[in-house]
Amino acid sequence: MSKLVQILLEIIIVFTLIFLLNYFVFVRKNKKLKKDEMPLELIYLSGIYGIDPKKINFRKFQYAYSLINAFIITTTYMLVIYLVKLMILKVIIGIVLLVLLIIICYGLLGRYYLYQEEKQSTKKK
Repeated sequence: MSKLVQILLEIIIVFTLIFLLNYFVFVRKNKKLKKDEMPLELIYLSGIYGIDPKKINFRKFQYAYSLINAFIITTTYMLVIYLVKLMILKVIIGIVLLVLLIIICYGLLGRYYLYQEEKQSTKKK
């Protein structure tokens, strides 16, 4: 049981550190972004899902993608560190897992914003 508690504690610490690092490096830095400048995540979502960046609350989006990035990095780190022994397999599995988690998590975020846009458009009608 102590090994499980140790792993859960490590997950919480790694997630918190990565979220805070992402927050201070990207979110706080992007406070003064102009409307023409968009983060890469928003460009990806607007390109794939056709989301209008002008309709998105930019502050909430920054927190959402910070949480998603922290989740992706923490999950990849924990799975690769504890489940894979060989270094070359760690790299290969880490890259594949990272790409899959990015596609899945940002796909869910994109669908959420599509739902929000549809919800707003039905309220206006």
